[in-house]
Amino acid sequence: MSHEQNLILSDVQQSSLHALWQEAKALGLATPNIGLLTNIIACPGGDFCSLANAKSIPVAEAIQRRFDDLDYLHDIGELDLNISGCMNSCGHHHIGHIGILGVDKQGAEFYQISIGGAQGNEASLGKVLGPSVSQGEVPDVIEKLIEVYLASRDSEAERFVDVVRRIGIEPFKEHVYGARHQAPAGRSRQLAAA
Repeated sequence: MSHEQNLILSDVQQSSLHALWQEAKALGLATPNIGLLTNIIACPGGDFCSLANAKSIPVAEAIQRRFDDLDYLHDIGELDLNISGCMNSCGHHHIGHIGILGVDKQGAEFYQISIGGAQGNEASLGKVLGPSVSQGEVPDVIEKLIEVYLASRDSEAERFVDVVRRIGIEPFKEHVYGARHQAPAGRSRQLAAA
């Protein structure tokens, strides 16, 4: 098992690869999504961990259902999405191109979204996008982030994380939260007068 939660089957003879692939496919384990949005790293979350503030697995499943078209996933390209159910970060949310962190808000499960994280030679921590959202809103937020990315990339080769680094988080924040992340007009005038 890799740190990215992928199974590695070593020492398979080349002549046996097709038969192994057929068996994996029959078990639902042959989806060619390595490095794509639905190749999610998720901690066990509130379903299996007593430290968690929120569930991770249902969020990962909802995102996988929303983005179940392999052609579309390949059009999106390389994108790391990581989910943690608490600050212990077993799902490495802080280094995901898109990171999701489960938080507790007065006994309710909410999810803080960050973007721009990465591992490897150009490692970076993601930046928090804005206020946390409910579990049901997470797939919509991910879809809005993808919309900004696809509209903003220079070429099909430009990765999500590279677009975030180039244009910053504001266009993503604006598309996700719209007027919700701007100060109310009355409050803006009060601040300007102060």
